[in-house]
Amino acid sequence: MINQHSEDCIRGTVVHGNHLGRTLGFPTANVHPHSDQPALVPNGVYLVSLFLQEKKFFGLCNIGLRPTIGGTHLVIEVNILDFSADIYGMEISVTIIRQIRKEKKFKNLEALVSQIRHDKEKAMKMISALDKDKTG
Repeated sequence: MINQHSEDCIRGTVVHGNHLGRTLGFPTANVHPHSDQPALVPNGVYLVSLFLQEKKFFGLCNIGLRPTIGGTHLVIEVNILDFSADIYGMEISVTIIRQIRKEKKFKNLEALVSQIRHDKEKAMKMISALDKDKTG
C-alpha cells in the first residue's frame, strides 16, 4: 500500500480534456499538475481520495499515456465517485491510496469500458475495507 504522506499527493488545476471519459460513462477531472510530481508513481490506475467543497471523495485516478486511444503525453485524470459538478479551474489535491492496476493498452474502447467497470468494483471493495478498518 502506498503511504498517504504529502509526497503522494498530486496538486493541480482541473482543466478540460477531450471529454472521452464522459462519452464512455466515466467523466473525469483532468488535473494539470503544479509541477512534474506525477513521476512519483508508475503509470497505472489508482484508488485515490480528495477533498472538494469541504467533503471527502474517493475516485479512480489514471496516470499515464492512455495507449488505447493513442495518447502520447502523460495525463492525470480522476473519475470522482458519487460526484457530479462543474469543477473546471478549481485547485485539487489527489492523494494516492493504492494501485489498482498497471497501465495497459486495450484492443478497443468496449474492452476499456469493461475494465473500468471492473476497476470501479475493485475500488468500491477497497473503500469498504478502509471503512471497516476505521470502525474497528
